[in-house]
Amino acid sequence: MSLLRGPGRGRAFFRFLLGVAWIAIAYYLSRIAARGFSRDAAFPLIRNLFAIFMLIVGFGYMEMAWDRKPEPLRAMGLARRPGDVREFAMGAALGWGMVTVVILVSALAGTFYVQLWASFHAWQLLVLQMLALAAGALAGEIAFRGYPFQKLIETTGPFTATILSGIFFGVLCWKVPGTTPTAVWASALAAVVLSVAYLRTHALWLSWGLHFAWVASIAVLFGQPLAGSRQASSVIHTYVDGPTWLTGGEYGPEASMVTLVVLWAGLYILIWMTRDLAWKYSQPELKPAGIPVDLSHPMHPAPPPPAASAPAQNTPTTGLVQIAPLSMATSPAPQNSTDEASSIPLTRSFNSDVKRQP
Repeated sequence: MSLLRGPGRGRAFFRFLLGVAWIAIAYYLSRIAARGFSRDAAFPLIRNLFAIFMLIVGFGYMEMAWDRKPEPLRAMGLARRPGDVREFAMGAALGWGMVTVVILVSALAGTFYVQLWASFHAWQLLVLQMLALAAGALAGEIAFRGYPFQKLIETTGPFTATILSGIFFGVLCWKVPGTTPTAVWASALAAVVLSVAYLRTHALWLSWGLHFAWVASIAVLFGQPLAGSRQASSVIHTYVDGPTWLTGGEYGPEASMVTLVVLWAGLYILIWMTRDLAWKYSQPELKPAGIPVDLSHPMHPAPPPPAASAPAQNTPTTGLVQIAPLSMATSPAPQNSTDEASSIPLTRSFNSDVKRQP
């Protein structure tokens, strides 16, 4: 058995490391490939589309070659199933609702300024940015809730894998210019929420909708900085004047203390709203065992037992049968028994003895 194939936590952890390495390679190659097509506003969309393609190809090979999965898309969490659009909509509604609460509290606590850019070019950019954010959110879910996260679950269990995922995103957030400790905690908690969304459904539709609505609501709908950047804001620009711990300052709402509270509340809401999905997709499958029984047809009553057949002619009478055990127990064994006589059935010898009685 090779090092990459077969069960075991050690092999799963090794495949997890290779999956993380492929994430870095896929994003690097997608950035290089996108530069050959465009360097203007369409660059983020093309880069994210290349990233999706590279991730699916690489993880698909790992699923088929190393994990022996005949359907790699299903194994990665991209299976088309009844209700997948509804799951995406549920995630989008939750993400939009959480961002709306954060922005509303910040606006009520401080001063909210709105600036509009209603030119035709701004609306064109809006469409491109929405597509780029949707593709970027899907690429992020495939990368961090797809194959590597599943191998980490096999290695450490779902709870530990979720905590490690949050720590990993918190560490990544430190590299963003202008980050704050609150932003680090918010990024870690957001990763936990997205991981729980996958664990409740074992698919990426819910987490993709939540991720997309979160970033699109902050950057496009409300025109706030997204991780300190305003590149995604085209039509609406908003500014909040207030304490940094409350509004997030130049980093954006993700650095607000209100975001931490809203994410905790959103985690509980997510668990509540996915209770039916968790029962359907997360519970262990019950496999029947034993003899299969067709319950679609009623059981017929058992036939009555057959009538007793008439006694044979050499069968002793009722009185003789009652005394037969006594006569057999008290009668001595024959002295001159041969092998041929011993092979005679017991009933025959018993009947012959009975007939000789006076």
